[in-house]
Amino acid sequence: MFKKILLAATPQIGIQTAPRTAFDLARKHGSELVLYHALPIGHDEWCSFDDIIPTEKLMASAKDKIAAFYADDLKDIPNHSIRVVTGPTHEKLLKIIHTEGVDLVVMGHHRSAAVRPDRMWGAVDTTIRKVCSNVFCPVMVVTHESPKTVDIKRIVMATDFSTPSDSALCYAIQVARAYGAHLDVFHVMDIGQNCPNPEYYMQDMNVFIDRIKERMEKRYGKALTGLSHSFECWEGLPYAEILKRARWSEADLVIMAQYSSSEEPAKSFIGSTVIQVALSPGCPALIVNYRARVCM
Repeated sequence: MFKKILLAATPQIGIQTAPRTAFDLARKHGSELVLYHALPIGHDEWCSFDDIIPTEKLMASAKDKIAAFYADDLKDIPNHSIRVVTGPTHEKLLKIIHTEGVDLVVMGHHRSAAVRPDRMWGAVDTTIRKVCSNVFCPVMVVTHESPKTVDIKRIVMATDFSTPSDSALCYAIQVARAYGAHLDVFHVMDIGQNCPNPEYYMQDMNVFIDRIKERMEKRYGKALTGLSHSFECWEGLPYAEILKRARWSEADLVIMAQYSSSEEPAKSFIGSTVIQVALSPGCPALIVNYRARVCM
């Protein structure tokens, strides 16, 4: 299913979760694997890192260290390469993704040694956010220690009935069929954190839940024919309830659409549901950017 996988390799990862997942997927699918790392090199008016050591020498040294660190994992993945670049991480990363036909990006929850009081968890300037905003291929974010072998048997697909969500569902169906997995289609009725939705307090909540499930069956039932699936819905704060659903159902993967209900897709926003779910401890999250897909 994945012909070319790109792993964002960095030494600032608390647990080597993302690499382990990327290596196992590459072995399972016989994929080409690209290990990517960007060196934070820069200069100002007074000095440059080039004054201390040539950039080429520093890049070669980093490449050798990456190869040595992952030597045991890469020995049974013959079709792999290591790319070390300098400059803004996401810009060079996007260039490789778009020009070389990468069809899956695997990233981890990076742990910085420096404490940044101005950095919010899931803020708009994270590399993950910038990458997800500008690629068509799915981005898998792995934040929690996963099994040695990736075995996807249960998938939670979070939908809000938007066009991007429909596209992500089509992709989720492909993944579920490829792995023979059960697909749990889930919707959260957003009760609102700061501005509660009064509509949900006018009658029994089960009335709304039944209505949503009927809508799911009507909208997605045909596309899910022959696939093990279920529909679930309840009220709450979207990111928290998606995490609960994944945990309670012991899901192996959560799939979500990037920019689901955003009125301005190109506008970055802080604390999006997708980023909050992806960066929270739990099973891997697969973020699917909009791409026209027909399955229903």
